Amino acid sequence: MTEQHPTGTEGLRAVAAALLVAFENLGAEHEALTEEEKATTAKERQGTVRRMIQSIVDADRTLAHSVDLVATVYGMRALCIRGQMTKGADGGDYRPLLSLGNPDEVLYETASYLQVVVQRLGEAYEPTKKYPGLAVARRPQEMRTVLSSLGAALAGLCAEMITIGLSEDPAEFDSCLAFLDELESRTCRLVPPQATGPTADDVTAAILASPEIARAAAAALKRATA
Repeated sequence: MTEQHPTGTEGLRAVAAALLVAFENLGAEHEALTEEEKATTAKERQGTVRRMIQSIVDADRTLAHSVDLVATVYGMRALCIRGQMTKGADGGDYRPLLSLGNPDEVLYETASYLQVVVQRLGEAYEPTKKYPGLAVARRPQEMRTVLSSLGAALAGLCAEMITIGLSEDPAEFDSCLAFLDELESRTCRLVPPQATGPTADDVTAAILASPEIARAAAAALKRATA
C-alpha cells in the first residue's frame, strides 16, 4: 500500500529529515569539546574552547526550534489551517477575535532561524589570534554531516518558498549555502586512515621468497637477542 501524505507536505518532509540528521549529529562535537575543556589547563585556551561550546549550544537550541517550526507548518497544512478567522452573524470574517496562524509565515520564519544556526556554527569555528588551530571540528565526520544537512534543508526551504510564491529569488540563500561549503572545507578535514603494516603471513612469504630478506631477518633477530 502506498503511503499517502497531505498535499503540499512532501518537500517539508525532506526538510525535516535533513534537520533531524543535523540535530542528531551535533551531539558528538559538543561531547568532544566538553571533554577537551575539562582536560585543558591553559586558561585562555580553555576560554576559547568554552566559547566554542556555547556557540554549539546556541546552534543546537535554534536548530531544535527550527525542527518544531517545520513540524508546525506540516501540521497546519495537513489540517488545512491557513489564517482562518472566526465568523460573525452575517457569515463574514469577525476581526475582533484572533485568527489562526499562517503556515507560509512560519515557513519564512524557519528559514530565518536556520540562517541563525549557520551563523552560530560559524562563530564556533572563528579562528582566534592566539589559538587559530582550535578552529577545527573535533568530530569532522559528524560535523560534515551537520553542515551538509543544513545546506540541504536550506535549499529545500528555498525551493518550497518559490513553489508557494513566498519568494521569487532562487538565489536567496546562496551566500549562506556558500558559507556552509567554506566552513565544511575549512573545519572538517578528514585524516586519511594510516596504512597498515604487513601481516605475519606477508613477512613469512617474503622471507621464503628472497634469500636476501631471509639473511636480513636472521641478522635482525640475532641483534635483538644479543
